[in-house]
Amino acid sequence: MEHMFVRRIGLVTNVQKKDAERIRVELVEWLAKREVEILDSTELPIERVIESSEVIICLGGDGTMLYVAGKMVRHQVPVLGVNLGALGFLTEVRTDELYDEMKLVLAGQMVTQNRMMLSARVTLPESVTNESRTERRFQALNDIVVNREGLTRYMEVKVEVGGEYVTRFFGDGVIIATPTGSTAYSLSAGGPLVHPSLENILVTPICPHASSLRPLVVSGDQTIRLEIRCDQREEKALFTADGQQDMEIDERFVCEIAKSVNRFKLVKSSKRSYFETLREKFKIPM
Repeated sequence: MEHMFVRRIGLVTNVQKKDAERIRVELVEWLAKREVEILDSTELPIERVIESSEVIICLGGDGTMLYVAGKMVRHQVPVLGVNLGALGFLTEVRTDELYDEMKLVLAGQMVTQNRMMLSARVTLPESVTNESRTERRFQALNDIVVNREGLTRYMEVKVEVGGEYVTRFFGDGVIIATPTGSTAYSLSAGGPLVHPSLENILVTPICPHASSLRPLVVSGDQTIRLEIRCDQREEKALFTADGQQDMEIDERFVCEIAKSVNRFKLVKSSKRSYFETLREKFKIPM
């Protein structure tokens, strides 16, 4: 038997995906034959899987990867994404490529990329509550989104970058994205594609009333500060991190977003590069 370098594999499965359970069972059997310890999220809390694994295999789609990324606050573990549907930007590996990639993983020959993440803090200032400051923290690999909720008629968004006022606009909201997230919601809202090796933050307005307003790319060393104002005081906006965690906010809240100290360790496919994935996803002819 060949010498194995990785001995503990975490397994996170989106059981709602077609064939997910069959693929999970087959992979567990394959790993067991190679005497690899398996930490399965169908049996253990996700926090335990992250804490104890050397590498994590995600069976699902990009949403499954984003779920895991949001949980990696204290421990950062390399993650290989296996797409059970169409090819994804994070889940680059197809099911028919799984075992070729697993052989590289177990032999310690995988290639990883450290992807920039965002850290966000949403606070209700003491001057508003007359008590201690209310605060919630979030982490995101793709993006932080603030958009109007429900029957809210319009929303005004104020944006500061590095402590300096930049703009104030009416629209449906704003997307603060990483380069990894530049291929997601930000792109749909008219934002640019940014290579994931860069350390930038994208500020993309959602349906701004001012047609001259364009997306903004700033240094990852800057802190973005957002404040909102709705038409009526009782109206709310929704603050969302990677589509996984959210909270209602109103004009009393302050949102601060910056580069996270954590990095998401993405295990790259040995079959295709970033630009190959891009061409395939957008059906760009050769």
